[in-house]
Amino acid sequence: MPTSTGSKQGKPKEKPMDTDVIIIVKGAGKQTEDDHLNIFLRGFWPAVKQVDRSATSTQVTAGFEDYTPSPHNADGKAHKHVVEIRARHTFEEMVGNRRVAKKTNRRIWLKEAFWEEEVLPSSALGNLSKEWRMASFIFANMFRNIVFSRNTKNLKEDRTGGGIGFSRFQMWKTPGVRLTDHIGYYLSYFLLFLLVLLPFNNSLPTIAGLSGITLVIVTGLIWALAPTFEHSAGIYWYLEEDRKGIFKSLPSLPSWVLLALIFLLVSDPFAYVRLLLVLFGLQIAAIAARSLLWKWRTYANSDVDIAEYYSYYENNDVTRKRIGKVDEWWLTRLPFTPLLYRYVIFLSLPVAFAGTLLASLLRWTRFLGGIGESLDKFLNAMLVGYMDDVVNYAMDPAQANRVRSAVINDIVYFYNKPEVKRIHVVAHSQGTPITYETLFHYLDKKYQDKIFTYTTIGSVLSYYHQGRGVLDPVYYERFPVSSTVEQNFPKEFKWMNFWNFSDPITEFYGLDEYSDFEKAPPIDKEYERTRTSPTNIRTGTSLSENHGEYWNNIQKFTLPLAKRVLGELRPPEWKPDVERPRETAETKQRDWRHYRHHVAVWAVFLSIVGGAYFISRLLTGITWFDPLINYLVALKDNAVAVYHFYNPLENATVPSALGTLWGQLLYGSLYLIGFWMLADWLGQMRRAVGIALRK
Repeated sequence: MPTSTGSKQGKPKEKPMDTDVIIIVKGAGKQTEDDHLNIFLRGFWPAVKQVDRSATSTQVTAGFEDYTPSPHNADGKAHKHVVEIRARHTFEEMVGNRRVAKKTNRRIWLKEAFWEEEVLPSSALGNLSKEWRMASFIFANMFRNIVFSRNTKNLKEDRTGGGIGFSRFQMWKTPGVRLTDHIGYYLSYFLLFLLVLLPFNNSLPTIAGLSGITLVIVTGLIWALAPTFEHSAGIYWYLEEDRKGIFKSLPSLPSWVLLALIFLLVSDPFAYVRLLLVLFGLQIAAIAARSLLWKWRTYANSDVDIAEYYSYYENNDVTRKRIGKVDEWWLTRLPFTPLLYRYVIFLSLPVAFAGTLLASLLRWTRFLGGIGESLDKFLNAMLVGYMDDVVNYAMDPAQANRVRSAVINDIVYFYNKPEVKRIHVVAHSQGTPITYETLFHYLDKKYQDKIFTYTTIGSVLSYYHQGRGVLDPVYYERFPVSSTVEQNFPKEFKWMNFWNFSDPITEFYGLDEYSDFEKAPPIDKEYERTRTSPTNIRTGTSLSENHGEYWNNIQKFTLPLAKRVLGELRPPEWKPDVERPRETAETKQRDWRHYRHHVAVWAVFLSIVGGAYFISRLLTGITWFDPLINYLVALKDNAVAVYHFYNPLENATVPSALGTLWGQLLYGSLYLIGFWMLADWLGQMRRAVGIALRK
């Protein structure tokens, strides 16, 4: 609290020092209170000392006795304190056309908004089921988002012209939904069907004279009709003016898809693992290609965005403003998308399901019970210790409200302290969807005018945005862009997002989906980006700490943050990676220098993949490596033999020379999946027709 230096002689009181508050919001996983505050300080305190060698830091409890933590936080009484930093900063800022020297003297309070106690534990299988619903929905819609993406103009038209004029049988003309969206749904589901089953076509039997590949393609072309029809009809019904409300059936993939993947995993586990390894290698090649060519780009920020801040100048002699990337060809944008990564996640979830069931089976046996216990503990640490926080916040409205309330409580507490002039929010990983919803959609706007900085590091917001269709049956557009509601942030407000090439949580690109234009042609004559759009900054790549390197990244994160908190609103470290010179009037929106970078990434990616294949073939032809290759082949053969030997059904026979019991079970499971798929297809068509005919 401010102290007085007045004396009995009537000496004037010292002017209260401006106070900034930094609220740290942690990510997923079990941690104790103030763990992430300490992690943040390890990088932030050296940054402050770099700005001011005479800065001081202490822990303060006086004045915070009235702080009320969450009622679920049993240890809350021990954390009624803040870390207080006092520092000065001297810098220059532009005033008009000249630079003016400025000095500031600030007090900084640091507090962690601890929300861990608000999440109730759940089961590993329950968490997996929720994660499957999110992952399958996102993966199923990725092709539509990639091939039929919307540019800045489309997005502006959708936001201003949608929501009225519905009538019966007009689902193909739903405002805000294009015909290409419906085509995209169909292609997405068809391609998804191929990606799920085509890699395992050798494991499929010949039915009605159709081989595995032909059977998959023909079945996929027919099957994709039903989910497309239901998806389109469901969105029409939800968006219809007088019938907004509850989705009767969330648009996620049916359970038979998961069962089919588990069937393929069990029937040929080595082919399944081999596919995962190939996809993992392709993902590494894509990241390497982007990384090698990053410094030769002619634009800054992330490189997937269709409405990005730093990219092109508008080809207009009057406004000459930077605009978004418009109408890029989807094929050149493909290697920049998280398609491969989400494919790996999609195929990995059945492995987790099978592992959970295997752990239960092993624990049931006597001689393998110890292995089952160890496997069960490992899976629980991953599926309960971390996934609890993610899926429960995403799909449980009650728990999500409790978590947000813990963050809102801290913001309101510091807002009401008169000495606090500015609030800065730092969120990591799972903390980013929590703070995004809190700041932009749930915090009363009267508390927004003190929030000056919002920084997200290692954000999972892209995943949440893409999965918003299955998060809540009531609020279909959860995690919309911030301009969907009125905001009251100060004009100096800035949202900075940090990502890197080796962080899988960010899916290897920035928060492109949240870039938003307040004005955009053809409705407006010029472009204007909203204050609540993120500026994406790529940080250093670290394989050892890919998701945690941000905390100690002084150059890109903590140092500029310290400067901003100390009054320098535009620290130079937060400028775009590449500043382009002013371009000529002949420059078009589809900039060739930008376009050629994407083509170059494709070329490097294919070169890496082709080179790796060529080297592997070359090595197999060199006799020096024969012992190693023979050893690996023998190791694989032995693993297959062990798998078959310990499979209790592999050698069991059934009457009438029908083959092994294991083979009969596999074929029986395949036919069961086929009947399930047919029943589900008919059910989807029935629901879609019912929606279309409903009055």
